[in-house]
Parts: sequence; structure tokens; C-alpha cells
Amino acid sequence: MASAGDNWSLSWRLVAPHLKARPGARVLVVARGSIGLYVCDIARALGASEVLYVDPDPEHRAIARGYGAATAEALEPIPQSYDIAVEATGRVDQLALAVKCLTPEGICESAGNHFRPGELPLLDMYLTGVTLRIARDNVRAHIPDALELAASGMVAPEKVVSHVIDWEDLPTALPEKHLKPVFVRADD
Repeated sequence: MASAGDNWSLSWRLVAPHLKARPGARVLVVARGSIGLYVCDIARALGASEVLYVDPDPEHRAIARGYGAATAEALEPIPQSYDIAVEATGRVDQLALAVKCLTPEGICESAGNHFRPGELPLLDMYLTGVTLRIARDNVRAHIPDALELAASGMVAPEKVVSHVIDWEDLPTALPEKHLKPVFVRADD
């Protein structure tokens, strides 16, 4: 649970409370890595009736399929198809896509760091009654619940760990692209 203080607990917060309020909801995940994959695992475990994971990376999609999610490399808007959408790409065009796919009164959570300007379909969001939350999350409050789910055996967050790397190799390994590396230090 190397990600308990960050991505795992954030992913739990992005989807678990909404599934509790909307049992059997359909979940759309538009992502580029570990957060979206954790969301797939959590959504399936907590009873989502459908999970679609959208990511151009075939290795990421394979992990999502292992969690029982349907996958797509890209997606055209499918109006009124999903009750909950999670966007974790940092791309405003992908956030706009996610909100366009929501059912009336649908919920979209964005964990993306949006550093570039973009446009959202505000009129569509208004007419559909979308709730949108964009935030850097304070995961501390969610760690106990997220860890309880992790310990339940209903989820398999370890599938997202791409590499276990010795602490001494951190300076050379960190600049390399890894889905979810975990650095370990041997006890002296």
C-alpha cells in the first residue's frame, strides 16, 4: 500500500462515496495511469454495474480489463450513458468528454492537473444538471476507509505496481517512465 497516502486513497474518494449513494451506477473512467486504474478496481469491488476505462496506453487497458472494466483507446461522447465519471488526465478536452457522457444529475470528479486553458460544454452541463468537482484532494481523511477496502480482499491494488526498485537506484530510475514504481530500502 505504498500509495495509501496519495493515489489509492484519492481514487477511493473519487468513486466510493458516489457508489454508496448510487448503488449499481455506471462509471466512466478517462485516465492515463494509476489513479484511473485504482478507480476501476474500487468501482468493480463496490458494485458498479458497468465500468469503462478510456486510455490510449494498451498496457493500462490490459490492467483495467483485469479489474473487469471494458476498455477503449479513445471515446466519442455518448450522451446520458454514465452516472459517474472520473477524469484523471490533466487534459481539459478529456474532462469535457467525460461530462458530455453523464446522465441527468450525473457526477464528474476530476483529479487532473489542468495546466492549459480549455473549454467545457457549460450549456450541456447546465441542461443535464451535472455536478463537477475539480480539486487537489486532502486524502488524509479517507485513508482509513481506503485501507479497510484494501484489506478486505475485494480489491487488488498491487496489480498497478509496475516496478519495485531499490532505493539506491532511485536517482537513475526516477526519470524513467513507470506506471507506478515503488522504491524500497533494505533495513540495515
